[in-house]
Amino acid sequence: MPSLIAALLGIYLFVYAWAVPMLMLDLVPAWGEWMGGFLIILQGSLLALWLAWEQGARGATAGFMIAVLAYMVEGIGVSTGVPFGQYRYTPVLGLQLGGAVPLAIPFAWLIVVPGALMTAAPLRRTVYVLAAAALLALWLDLLIEPVAAYVTGYWQWQVSGPYYGVPTTNFLAWGGTALVLVVLLHLITPTLISAARAAWLPVLVFALNVLQFTLVDAAYRFWWAALLGVGLLLYIWWLWRRRVEQRSTL
Repeated sequence: MPSLIAALLGIYLFVYAWAVPMLMLDLVPAWGEWMGGFLIILQGSLLALWLAWEQGARGATAGFMIAVLAYMVEGIGVSTGVPFGQYRYTPVLGLQLGGAVPLAIPFAWLIVVPGALMTAAPLRRTVYVLAAAALLALWLDLLIEPVAAYVTGYWQWQVSGPYYGVPTTNFLAWGGTALVLVVLLHLITPTLISAARAAWLPVLVFALNVLQFTLVDAAYRFWWAALLGVGLLLYIWWLWRRRVEQRSTL
């Protein structure tokens, strides 16, 4: 693994070990709010570099396209309320591109899309992998929403819905956007699912995000979200065991 990827992973794991307990215990100082955006950009950069390392120019192109399309969808969403519902980003995530979408948000999709795709890869059949990857991304959003809206204050919903006040349109749009982006990633890098040398890296980053939001949801008594997080962690563990078993039979 290239030294830059290894170095970024080391920084992420070090910060993660401190950041998650501080967030759970509401110990993040006001001056440290920028760390949330920093961690997202760090992880997204890590997986963008991983894509480029694994797939060369195709991987770099896929990472760039994911970031650009994610920014476009989010920009439309903030300005029109379509497709997610009416919401706005707060200044907590830092610099906002075009005055509306934080720089960290395209990087967030760079975490979710490769992470979900490689987590679902043990299902083997392409149609199953792509469908499961979109489901995994949607599942993760169910954990993120209570934390981002009410704990860290990354964004605010201006309409309401049955799941912690989040509109149902958000989850439909999240799943649909994730499906489009994982299909795009697969079309640009068709060998990624089967040929990745370090498939564990995006799976690890994805799983650590699931663990983080599950713990924070539990700490703030968002019990339904925490329960969904436990279920997602168990599913990821099952998928990883499946990968290990597949490789042991080769």
